[in-house]
Amino acid sequence: MQVAADGQPIVFGPDHPVTGGYPVIAVVIDAHTDRLAQLSPGQMLRFRRVAAR
Repeated sequence: MQVAADGQPIVFGPDHPVTGGYPVIAVVIDAHTDRLAQLSPGQMLRFRRVAAR
């Protein structure tokens, strides 16, 4: 997940490289990528910190 200059979050799938210039603020764990992909544009979601393995 990156944040664009306008403050909007951008989530890239596993097959897309990060875009230079934007800070990476979060990474979605593999177990939740399917859930993220099913969200509609504008739908609210929450992130929570999980321990790194």
